[in-house]
Amino acid sequence: MPDEPRLVRPEDLDGVPNAAGGDIYSTLARGEHTSGAYFATHAIVPPGGGPPAHIHTREEEAFQILSGELVFRIDDENVTVGPGTFLNVPRGTKHRFRNESDRNAEMIFWFAPAGIEGLFEELAERPEDIVAIGERYGVEYFFDE
Repeated sequence: MPDEPRLVRPEDLDGVPNAAGGDIYSTLARGEHTSGAYFATHAIVPPGGGPPAHIHTREEEAFQILSGELVFRIDDENVTVGPGTFLNVPRGTKHRFRNESDRNAEMIFWFAPAGIEGLFEELAERPEDIVAIGERYGVEYFFDE
């Protein structure tokens, strides 16, 4: 049976705090909604927010900036991006984003294929286990950047 269309309105956002940076993430579409093709999330990144540098070994990750400003570190390069910017990060690329401004940033990000959804759920419950949780989902974190 094909997947059903999925509609998520702003009032439907669940706003789960993410322990790896203080961001607020809301699931837009999980793998079960997309036949496993992708997982999409809406994020509010407060000043100082953003995850530690990391590498995904299983997924591509893409970002669409909706508002505010974020500094992305891709391998060894920093790039500041604002509304309307799209960024694709191939699997195996070390990256992070950080809000270095004094106001919230907002974006949508995707992972393809799906399958990493559980990482965010587990981190919300057990942030102290970030390294072990990351390993289970093929994510390596770097805390020295």
